[in-house]
Amino acid sequence: MKKRMLSMLAVLTAASVGLAACGGSKETAGQDSKPQEQKQDVKPATYTGGPAELLVLNVNAGVYQEQFQKWFVEPLQKKYPQIKLTLASESLDKLLAAGTPPDLLLVSNAGLVNILEKDIPEDLTQMVKQFGIDLNAMEAAVVQQTQKLGDNKAFYGVPFAMNYGAMVYNQDIFDKFGVPYPKEPMTYEQTLELGKKLTRSDGGVNYIGVMPPDLRQLYWQYGVPVFDQATQRAKLTTDQHAKVFNLLKEFYAIPGYIQNGKHTHSTDVFFKEQRMAMYPNWVAAISSFFTNAGTKDAFKWDLTAHPGFSDRKGLGKEVDYHMIVVNKSSKNLEAAHYVVKEMVTKEVQTILSRAGRISVLKDESIRSQYGADSDVYKGKDLQSIFKVTPSPLPPASKFDAKINSILINEAAKAVAIDGVDVNTALRNAEEKANKEVIIPELGK
Repeated sequence: MKKRMLSMLAVLTAASVGLAACGGSKETAGQDSKPQEQKQDVKPATYTGGPAELLVLNVNAGVYQEQFQKWFVEPLQKKYPQIKLTLASESLDKLLAAGTPPDLLLVSNAGLVNILEKDIPEDLTQMVKQFGIDLNAMEAAVVQQTQKLGDNKAFYGVPFAMNYGAMVYNQDIFDKFGVPYPKEPMTYEQTLELGKKLTRSDGGVNYIGVMPPDLRQLYWQYGVPVFDQATQRAKLTTDQHAKVFNLLKEFYAIPGYIQNGKHTHSTDVFFKEQRMAMYPNWVAAISSFFTNAGTKDAFKWDLTAHPGFSDRKGLGKEVDYHMIVVNKSSKNLEAAHYVVKEMVTKEVQTILSRAGRISVLKDESIRSQYGADSDVYKGKDLQSIFKVTPSPLPPASKFDAKINSILINEAAKAVAIDGVDVNTALRNAEEKANKEVIIPELGK
């Protein structure tokens, strides 16, 4: 199992692969030497497996009882009344210990690693074919990432919702200083130049032009790993690592960006204090911040596409999504498969889109209804965020979180505050990660 996990972790990047292998495309006449067997392999449109009760666990997909009722229970009851869904209230470990494992799990792409370690997911490759689920109709980066999570040999979950990067900006600040609103989509270099124009002091208020993503997020978006599977060591000193870090350094170097010895700023500076002009993040997070701050109507603002790297045009924030996983040990596999199939129908995807979850389907009629049931983005240019596509993720490892912590809390601070050059900061971070994190755990 450990060997399989290392292999899986080593290929998390979204390399170019053919989607047709899992896309469930129909065979043309004469290609199938056993047409009768092929016909029997296709799932009927209607579930006929009898009454089934399925336990569903929300691992880290942000699906709670109210959403579960509207997104899962109600649509399923209309189409398959024999299938009853219940949302689990206990953790996965407690459910397994009690002998009541969930039939279905709702998990993020990043969280699938932990589910795989417990040897839970069923390979849904055959199910996808049998139901004719068109993976080509889904966001390519999402499908490719799911294939990579299965080492290109298995499809361990069907994506049903995704997150998307966006940049929210304070129009009042742009108007105050006579600066044109952000273009779409923008590169980080263009964002940097706008940030310089808007970072200033006026009337006793210190304005900040833009808060760039942290170093970890920039590496993810650029596709640069922090751990080398071949050498089993932290790898932070390549030209690519330095290039990304030097870009971040330019944001730190904007006169007035560093205030009171701080090189990072709270989201309150944008959402509550209203003295930050631009803030890139997840569109779901932006919605949450406005809701929690209660300031969505306190100033004039709008959205645009998330900025990207000039040599990776058209790519925004890294891919992030949620998938529905089937427990291969479930006693109700047939019913579970129908639930999975239903979650990617146009009807359910439209419900999710209107509720503020971005559909995994590249269907403009669905995406145009995004957030329609919420007033947070009423009158805002929501469609602009789709002018870039998610960036493929780099290879990941179990050491990433600790390595990234060193980068963010020590290397970035050393460069921004202490004046350490980027190459030295990266070398120091690499040495510390290997000495204090990786070697002690690997024992070599």
